[in-house]
Amino acid sequence: MSNKNVFRWWWSWESEKIERWIEAQEIQGWHLVQVKSNLLRFQFAKGSPRTMRYVFDYQYDVAEDYKQLYEDAGWEQMYAKNNWYLWRKSYLADHPEQRPEIYSDVDSIVQRNNRIKTTLLTVGLVLIPILIMNMMLQPMWQIRTTILVVYLLIFALFLYGITRLNAQNRRLQEKSTSLKQ
Repeated sequence: MSNKNVFRWWWSWESEKIERWIEAQEIQGWHLVQVKSNLLRFQFAKGSPRTMRYVFDYQYDVAEDYKQLYEDAGWEQMYAKNNWYLWRKSYLADHPEQRPEIYSDVDSIVQRNNRIKTTLLTVGLVLIPILIMNMMLQPMWQIRTTILVVYLLIFALFLYGITRLNAQNRRLQEKSTSLKQ
């Protein structure tokens, strides 16, 4: 049996893309065995193709029965660290309409996205005093300029992520509203 380790960068606001990528690996016969390095390195073992649903969840405070609820519903936990959870569940390839979901409604996905937005915003706000201290303590203007550019890029990335999550929430809510009518 052969194995492969894959480093795959992804953004927290695009978890559906990495879910689809892992699912495509399963269809090709590469079974996810382990996830490491804060959800960036994936270890696969070669086997027969199978249809699996992978879903990321982001939770701050999980209830005691959180894991048990998913396991009772047939989900297997593949990763749990730093508020991120990766779940998987098999389903029949010839019944794609039965593709499992952990989110029962649009509001659950919006709440998950809001939790990610809050984390991005909190980290961004924490970086502001660190930026100010670095700027004040650094005597050389060239280094201060470099520090400022790096922090501005980080802030722009966080703002981009928050904007993407807001847009996704709007699309989900519009879709939900149109389905109800």
